[in-house]
Order: sequence, then structure tokens, then C-alpha cells
Amino acid sequence: MPAPGGRYPYPVTREKADDSGAVANRWYLAVGGLVVLVGTALDLEVRLWVYVAVAASVMGAIAVGVRWHRPAWSAPWWLMVAAVASSLVANAGWALALTPAGVPRFPSFGDLFYALMLVLLVLSNYRWVRPGQRRGGAVEGAIVALGGGAVSWTVVIEPLLFDGRFSGLRLASYLCYAAIDLVFLVLTVRIVVVSRVRTPAYRLMVAASSLLITTNTVNFAGLLSGTDLDRLVALGWLGSYLFIGGAALHPSMARSTGTVTRNPVPTSRGRLLLYVTLILAIGALTVTSLATDRGGNSPRTIGLVLLGGAMSIMLIVRMAQLAALLNRRSRFDGLTALGNRARLQDGLDTAGHRDQVLLLVDLDGFRDLNDSFGDQIGDAVLVETARRLRAVLPDRATVVRISGDEFAVLTDTADGLDGADAAQRILDGLHHPYRLPGIPARRIAASIGVVPLGANAPRRHALRDADLALRSARLAGGQQYAVYDAAVHAERLANTQLVADLHRALEDGEFTVHYQPIVALATGAVVEAEALLRWTRPDGTSISPGRFIPLAEQSGAIVAIGSWVLSQVCADLRDLHRDHGLSVTVNVSAQQLRDPRFAQHVLDLLERNDLPGSALIVEITETVLVTSVVDAGTVTEQLQILRDHHVRIAIDDFGTGYSSLAYLRQLPVDILKMDGSFTALQIEEGTERDLAFIRAILELSRNLGLQTIAEAVETAAQADRLRELGCDLAQGYHFARPAPLDTLHKIMRERRDPAAAAPLTHVELPRPDPTLTAANNVS
Repeated sequence: MPAPGGRYPYPVTREKADDSGAVANRWYLAVGGLVVLVGTALDLEVRLWVYVAVAASVMGAIAVGVRWHRPAWSAPWWLMVAAVASSLVANAGWALALTPAGVPRFPSFGDLFYALMLVLLVLSNYRWVRPGQRRGGAVEGAIVALGGGAVSWTVVIEPLLFDGRFSGLRLASYLCYAAIDLVFLVLTVRIVVVSRVRTPAYRLMVAASSLLITTNTVNFAGLLSGTDLDRLVALGWLGSYLFIGGAALHPSMARSTGTVTRNPVPTSRGRLLLYVTLILAIGALTVTSLATDRGGNSPRTIGLVLLGGAMSIMLIVRMAQLAALLNRRSRFDGLTALGNRARLQDGLDTAGHRDQVLLLVDLDGFRDLNDSFGDQIGDAVLVETARRLRAVLPDRATVVRISGDEFAVLTDTADGLDGADAAQRILDGLHHPYRLPGIPARRIAASIGVVPLGANAPRRHALRDADLALRSARLAGGQQYAVYDAAVHAERLANTQLVADLHRALEDGEFTVHYQPIVALATGAVVEAEALLRWTRPDGTSISPGRFIPLAEQSGAIVAIGSWVLSQVCADLRDLHRDHGLSVTVNVSAQQLRDPRFAQHVLDLLERNDLPGSALIVEITETVLVTSVVDAGTVTEQLQILRDHHVRIAIDDFGTGYSSLAYLRQLPVDILKMDGSFTALQIEEGTERDLAFIRAILELSRNLGLQTIAEAVETAAQADRLRELGCDLAQGYHFARPAPLDTLHKIMRERRDPAAAAPLTHVELPRPDPTLTAANNVS
């Protein structure tokens, strides 16, 4: 419902913002392009006000873009707003300072604010990469500055200094403008060199910077030659404004600032082509200058020779940097002085006919330690780990750092160590407390994957196999080693294929939603239904939810699948709720709940299908509550937003996971779904102690004003016992199996028939599929 004043209290969803931004970007560039073309054809007096209008539109576009797309690093965008605002004031100042001949007076407020605009543009460009991120691009920037300086020296600076046309404050201001343009060029190159992104917004901003620098150079050339280039210059300036506004409105602006490269490619073809182009450009300018200056001692020629020499020196420096960088990368890890992956591969390739063992070592909990105490402490841990590994292993062993906190060891078994012995030595060596400055002594355990390598065994997949073994050690709880098992590899391959099939299955429509009725135990009436996801391949093979749901969670595919399920359920609910008054429960994953736009997405689906919030029940598992502890604030906020709109919240599988009264106190919960393991045996065959747990759950639920749903009820005895204990609702094969939507409609129509008004408590069913029974409540 709208908040007072007609506005919705929650921000625009990211999907809507992205769609709106993409449309606004296209319209802005199209309409703006038309305005620019028309505006440049107008007289100067009118054109100055066109500048003002376009500048104001850019400020509005940036403000809207930041509001819609919410970039994590917005500083450069707000500096751009300030720069455009200063430009707007500058143009207004020039318009007010026109002489009777139609030429702006100098100096004026317009000149002052134009200089301020250039400074703000430089600051915006500099802040494009978040401070504290990777530094780089200084030498490349210097090379480009020398190349751009050669052009600027030839076209702008040398004529300004030596043709005698300008002096005093005007000359100083023009030289200052030219210098700022050169700094702007260097910073633009820096962005290209160190920025990780290549988004449409990024490209538009680079285009805007390049066009502005080119336009300023053309403006100076026209000014010095006496050529009227006003309309061409106006086209360039207004075009650069247009690119800035378009970049701000595009959805990719949110991820276009603040990021840098993690593994830059220092010898890309683009960079080499840039170097060659700049060398040829300076050479051509120098030759041209010498041809017109036979003595070779004019300021222009001398300046070009000096700039060419400086560029040569910088190119040599850059080549030396690249050689040193490539050499470091090729063999050694700069932090620990161990070898790196290439060194390990050399050892595997040159093993000869020797029995060896490969061990992959990963520090347990290193990421938490690094996040808690900072990179400096993390680096100290890695260095100390490297020292300990070298100390406990034979001198001939190859010890390398693969990446992050992952190390690898390759050693010959002829040294008296088999895989188990080497792994145990490493575990013992790392077990002693790490004593680091500034923090208490800490023990750091490790997980180790071990792969024996026979004398003639292929080593092509040795690292892959070691990684599989390492995963087994982690899954077993860490602080131990695991030896490679081919069966684990086969299972992983099957899981990888199944994950690939998951994405295809969603696109090909292989998923369906079945519904299982939920019955009021007191009356036998069907009051709700649970949505359960089913996957049937084209050949008719069914994949158990217990098989594919965990893989979908691990791979991240659950987000797209869960979104589809919500959309399908809300579409099905239109008739279910209207015709039968049913509400439907649907399971939601932890990854969905971590999205701050999730609640608004659900509310949009309800509104689109003309449904009240009470028609939907969102289920979360107890595991979600634990695995989302870092995002607990976001999860709670999303659930509260839904509950404020009458969507009920249920905790699924309650009683078997990480039950905590704190969660029930902090989270907005309406329903507890008691796990099926309580009803399967403890109701019928359990001891009084077993029944006490069930009574405790039911009593807790009643005292908190919550409903309780018992899952997996399969016999009449279980249903009767739950009714006696005061359980509210139940579901399971005793009442009805999950079935397609049409079957649920049929059940509900029969319930309205007086001849079929007996409670839904005893339905003749075929014997349950055991693969589905275990996943009866997986959605």
C-alpha cells in the first residue's frame, strides 16, 4: 500500500531501476543529440544559453542516475555534478559579460568558474578509482603525457609563448588551461590502465574525457590561427556533456567506479599499439618541424626533441618494469619468497621416473583472521606458514604458494615420506601458536589434500585431484588431511553436469510447481497448500529435489530458480485464492533473502497478480538463520517489510537445525513447521521423552502466538496423536501427495460438494516414491 502522500515507502527495485535507466539512457542520448546539433547552429548569444540548458540536464541526469542505480562509490559522480554546475555558472557569466560585438569580456566570472570546472573534472577523474585500491599507471600516464605534450607543444603552447599575440593574465590562463588538459589526459589514461570495468557507462565517460581534451585542443588551434571554429568547438563541448549525462543514466554506472584490476595484463596489444603510435607521432612532428626550421634551433624543434628523448627514457623504464614483473610472475611469490604455480608445474613436468606425492594445503579460517586484523597480519601469517612448511619438509621438496592462503608441496617418497607422513608433519608444524605483533597468540589449523603420484602416472590432473581431496578434508570439518578418491571425482563431475543442466532446465521449462494441501487437524479442512518444486527431464526422468536443490544453492542457480518459483506461485495463486481462499507457502533460500531488493520483488509480484499479502507465506529454514548471520540485518529487514504487508513468515524444519529462542524473539515469525522426523517415528513409536520434545515445541508455539504445522504425516495414527497434542495444522502423504495445480483445484472443488464434505484425512494413495519422501518438503 502507498505511504501517506502517495509514495511507496520502499526504494525502486533494481530491476525497475535498470529498465528505466536503460530507456532513459537511450532517450537522453537521442534527444540530447538532436538538441546539440540544433544548438551548435545557433548564434553565440543563444548558444551560450543552450550550454546552460544542457549543463542543467547533465546535473539532473547524474542525480537521477545516482538515485536509481546507487553506485557503491559515488564520489566521482558528485564531483562531476559540481564540475558541470561550475560550467553552468561559467556559461551564464560569459552570457552576461558579452560585449556589444557579441564577444565575452576577459576576465570575467565565466573564466573563473571555467577554471574551477577544469579542476573539478580533474578531481572527478582522479577519484574514479577508489583511494587505497591498487596503484598503477604512472609510467603509462607519463608516456601518454609526453605524447600529448608534444601535440600540445606544437599546436598550443609554443605558439602561445612565442608569437607575441597574448600576454599577461590571458596568456597565463591559456597556459594553465593547456596544462590542466594535459593532467586530465594523464588521469584518463590512468583510468584505462587500472580500471577493471569495461561497461557502457565507463566507455561513455572515457569518450567524454577524450572528446573534451580534443575539443579544447581544437579550440586553441582555431584561436591561434584565427580560424572560426566556434561551432565545431561547441559541438565537441556539448557532445562531451551529452556523454556524461548518458553514462550517469545507464544502469552500468553503479559498477563503473571504484574498482581496479586484480590481475592486469601488462603487455596487451592495445598498450603496445599506443606506445608505437605515440613514438611515430612525435617522430612525425619532429621531422615536420625540422623541415620548416632548417637551422634546427627553433623553440618548437628543441621542445619536440626534448619530449622525444624523455619519452624514449620512459619507454625504457616501462620495458624494464615489464621484464621485472614478468620475471617475478614466472617463478616466485613476492610475499613468501616461495615458488609459485609455474614453479610447481616445472616440478611436475620434470619429475622423471620417481614416485612423488602432491599436497595442497589451505589454512582454516584465514579469511576471518585477515578480515578481523587486516592485511598486514594476514601477510605475516602467510610468511610464517611458508617458513614452517620449509622447516618440516625435506630440503629437496618443492614448496610453493598457489594463491591467497593456499600452498602446495611436491616431494619424492624416496625421501622417506609418504603422503600421510608429509601431511601429518605439516599439521603438527602449523599447530603451534602463531605469535604475531599486536594480536594474542593464535593456533591456525589447516586442511590438506593428498595425491600419490606413481613413477609413471600422468600428472596432467594432479592439481585438480589434490583440490578434490582438499575439499573432502574441508567437508569433514578441517584440521585434517584427505587422500584423493576417484569416486569423489566422479561424483563431482556428475554434480558439475547437473549444475549445467539446472540452468538449461530453467530456460527449457523443465521445472514445474506441485502443491500439497495443508489440513486443519481439528476440522479436516484444507486451509493452505505448500508449493514444491519438481524437475522432470524431457525423457520423463524425475530428479529428486534432495539432489538438485543443494547443488542449486552451492552454485548460485537457486536465485534464478527461486525467482521463477515465486513468479509461478503468484500466478497460480490468482485462481486459488479467488476461488478457494487458499494461501500458499513457498520456500525461500538464504541467497534470495540477502538481496535488499527481495521484499519489493515479492510485493511487486503480488500487486501484478492482484493478490493480498495474506495469500502468500514465505518459508525460511533454520539453517538460513545461521548461514545469514553476516547479513542478519538485511534478512530481518526484508522479512519485516513482507510482514508489514501481511505476508506471513514460517520457519521450516523447526527442531532439527539450529533452533534458537533468540531467532524467534528477533525475527518476525508467524508459523513454525515442525520437522517430519518428529512425526515419522517419535509420534507412534517414541518414548515419553520423545513426546516431550514435541509437546515443548507445540507449547512454545502457543505461548508465542504462532501456528504449528506438522510435516510428513503419513498415517492416521500420527494425525490423531498430533490432534490430541494440540497441533494446529498438518501435511503429508496421509492427506494428499504433492500434485499439479489442476489436482489441487479438483480437490478443492470436491470439498465444496456436500457429498464429498468428509474431512480430508484418509486418502487412498499409491506407495510413496522413496526418492521423493526424503525431500517431501523441499521446494
